[in-house]
Amino acid sequence: MRKGKPSKSRLKSKIFQVNKKILFLLLMLWIVSFFINLWPIIFLTLFCIGNTFILSFKRYFDAPIDIELSTFAAILMTMKYGLNIGLLAAFFTKFSSMMYNKKIKVAYFFMMSSYFVAAIFTYLIGGSNPVILGLIVTVISNIYLVLIRKFVTRYSSFEIISYGISNFLFNLVLFLGFADIFYALMV
Repeated sequence: MRKGKPSKSRLKSKIFQVNKKILFLLLMLWIVSFFINLWPIIFLTLFCIGNTFILSFKRYFDAPIDIELSTFAAILMTMKYGLNIGLLAAFFTKFSSMMYNKKIKVAYFFMMSSYFVAAIFTYLIGGSNPVILGLIVTVISNIYLVLIRKFVTRYSSFEIISYGISNFLFNLVLFLGFADIFYALMV
């Protein structure tokens, strides 16, 4: 064996190495894309990652703040790809954050049901303007969740108001600022 510096050609080959697993994954996605539309899966994955990132603070402390992408994702995915994909978005955006945070509470399943309500009402009301439809459905979903929190999970008035206002304001910002952009990007 030779001791000393590696040759320049050996250094170049190490710099331009291709990860075969990533190349294989991209090739398989390209082949699968001929048979099914991958865009709903891509956006569902992005919404799950984004929601998990936003809700990661709940891993360390539990504050009565309800900022999440699940309602936004359920509404936009239902508008663009149909009710089935919207229901999947409603489920997986919350489920992925529950698994990441390692917290499973009964109240989370009621929250997930409000995302199902958002997807169903988006489908029933219909429309092509994601901002107006999103805000209407967000209000309906929040009313449903206020009733659940008051009569089923028995939250205090402070928690109900805090969760409701923070959720509505966050969704207001999302729909006014980003709904048109995301809706246009969804193919």
